[in-house]
Amino acid sequence: MSYSKTDELPSTKRTRRSEVQETYLDGTNISFTGRIAGWSARHRWWVIAASILVIFLAIFTANTVETKLLDYDGEGESAYGADLIGERFDLDFAPTEQLIFSNSTLDANTPAYRAEVEDLVRQLRALPEVASVTSFYDTGDPTMVSDDGHVVLAQVVIAGDESDAEDKIDAILNTVRAAGANNAGSFEIAIAGNTSIIQQLEKIDEEDFATMMIVTMVLALTFMLIAFRGVVAALIPLVMALGSIFTALGVATIVSHVYPMVDFLAQVVLLMGMAVGVDYSLFIVSRYRSERKAGRAKLEAITLASNTTGRAVFYAGIVVLLSLAGLILTGSAIFVSMSIGVIIVVFLALAASLTLLPALLAALGDNVNRLRLPFIGREGNDNGGVWGAITDKVLARPVVMASITALALAAIAVPAFSLNLAFASGSDSLHDAVEAKRGLELLEENFTSGLADPAYVIVDASNVNAPEVQAQVARLIAMAGDDKAFFPPFETRINAAGSLLYVQIPMAGGTNEDEAESNVRHLRQDIVPVAFSDTNTRVYVSGSAAGSIDFTDQMVGTAPYVFGFVLGLSFLLLLVMFRSIVIPVKAIGLNLLSVGAAYGVLVMVFQWGWGITLLGSDATGVIMPWLPLFLFAILFGLSMDYHMLLLNRIKEGYDQGLTNEESVSQGIRMTAGQITSAAAIMVGIFGTFALGRSVELQQMGVGLGVAILIDATVIRSVLLPASMKLLGDRNWYLPTWLEWLPNVSTERATPALPVMAFTATAPAPASGGD
Repeated sequence: MSYSKTDELPSTKRTRRSEVQETYLDGTNISFTGRIAGWSARHRWWVIAASILVIFLAIFTANTVETKLLDYDGEGESAYGADLIGERFDLDFAPTEQLIFSNSTLDANTPAYRAEVEDLVRQLRALPEVASVTSFYDTGDPTMVSDDGHVVLAQVVIAGDESDAEDKIDAILNTVRAAGANNAGSFEIAIAGNTSIIQQLEKIDEEDFATMMIVTMVLALTFMLIAFRGVVAALIPLVMALGSIFTALGVATIVSHVYPMVDFLAQVVLLMGMAVGVDYSLFIVSRYRSERKAGRAKLEAITLASNTTGRAVFYAGIVVLLSLAGLILTGSAIFVSMSIGVIIVVFLALAASLTLLPALLAALGDNVNRLRLPFIGREGNDNGGVWGAITDKVLARPVVMASITALALAAIAVPAFSLNLAFASGSDSLHDAVEAKRGLELLEENFTSGLADPAYVIVDASNVNAPEVQAQVARLIAMAGDDKAFFPPFETRINAAGSLLYVQIPMAGGTNEDEAESNVRHLRQDIVPVAFSDTNTRVYVSGSAAGSIDFTDQMVGTAPYVFGFVLGLSFLLLLVMFRSIVIPVKAIGLNLLSVGAAYGVLVMVFQWGWGITLLGSDATGVIMPWLPLFLFAILFGLSMDYHMLLLNRIKEGYDQGLTNEESVSQGIRMTAGQITSAAAIMVGIFGTFALGRSVELQQMGVGLGVAILIDATVIRSVLLPASMKLLGDRNWYLPTWLEWLPNVSTERATPALPVMAFTATAPAPASGGD
């Protein structure tokens, strides 16, 4: 076939749009993705101009309109109880920091120790940002000195209220730092509290987000350069991803006024926008370039790329969107908010890949190959490289290879059965970069009895001062006082209207999440029902540990609905796309295996502590309760990217007359470079999150990175081809009672050249074979 660099076939520009019949010469209909791409390519400048306008409007909106953030209180009983306190009490808690002095050689009775403490206390009292400072030497309170006498506490109350505490904390921290520097080697002075911890975490998050943005772009561009060996081609997926991200942030700003967004929206949008935006564009650009290299005219290549690979991308994107929509079934406001934000960026990335990308390719034409880099990458390698060699070995011995690999992944997934879901607390929940972590460590080492957040028993009645209610509250306090799980004093507060009271019940166990949750369950199940058994008074147990329990229970309770929704709709989508009942069952099973292995790695790293020090963190002993469902939804959707692309290529070969084994081998070889590049980008992006300084983001980054790595290597090169070989033609089995399903495939009986068929005025295409 002669190679044509023409924009279109000779008569295309003279042919009216209504005269164009969007079919291939062999009679195969062009799919809707091909039709959308063809329209976008023909109206390239309008599409590009409209896209640029939308992006700029979104950026303007994101920078001028305030994003309304979700005010999230939690789930269930604990959240309802906390809301009651907020509604009926006029509480004004003064923001307080714990100041810790430690000296391994001097004790609190030493004059030099006292002089050091009182000197810093005087400096802090002189600050306008400080309302008061109370030390052990002011009160003589034995709970403010450690048992061995070497650690002493002081409490710093910040002037004003919580709303402006973060603006004032820097002056306090700087004073404490200076005192610690002047006493290096003798006294260790640390400070920790909600205000300092939140301020430091926010600062770290801002720094990490900027770093992640730069690193992800550099990684994506690097791998794109290796994949395409050309600067222009490499920049296209990056530009597409960034356009989707910035547009999504603008759209999310508007949506937030209807449904508030989570405060970490930017990080999640960046994560998913880069992942899917780069992947979708990479696949389609790769297919377009290969079709142009095969000699097809520009518009033919664009249409064919979107008709095949673009179609696979579309269905992969739909799976991602369905997976994210499944999270809404949890009923959790934080999941609904997060899902909406991610759905927006994935939808925009998908839409851009089917409209803006074809327009850009039509505008660039063969200039997409400009600025070549001849010294990196290996273009045009159709033998699949190392993946092709591995596939050959797998196809030669499918049973042995599949068995060994499946057993290995199952073994990695076994620790997932010991998932301990809870919100981490204490110093273990903080990265080493958080300065306040040292203060928490000193508190945990020397004052464990009072560190746990207390439980709150909230009593809601028309008159909480009534004798019968007060008698029950007294019974509650007596029972808690006799129980080793709790320790007095138990503070009781009643609101001005007399309609609500709460009892603050400190719990034993320090910052141990498991013990704290066990104490709350004991309080809810064994103490409260007995204490309030004689009345219809409404009683709720709230607090941090109770909130963790309620959130985890909500996630566990709704998980079957999320799994059923995502797996069921994914099955139906794959069934329609490939017209096979075997393919969807196998794809779902393989994806679940990679997700299970990711869960297992999370347990090994963050619960057991294997290699956790490499991340600069400590083993928390728990996995964030929102993470498993979130990872499932994201991973199941993203894993389908590779499955769709690979299976689409295999199906093309099979429909063109290749044997099952030949189509599998060819499909893997032809997609090896694309999948390897896409996976490398995803793992790199997720790796930047894993190397961040937020334990929650680290868990998310590790889970996503491991699953994608497994899916793009072990699943793609071993288990998928082995299962395809073993099943043979049964891979494409569709029961006769399902023949009514719509045929959305682009299958062809022969490998004839696909071109746009025009009216009789158009000349016949050049002859020649592929």
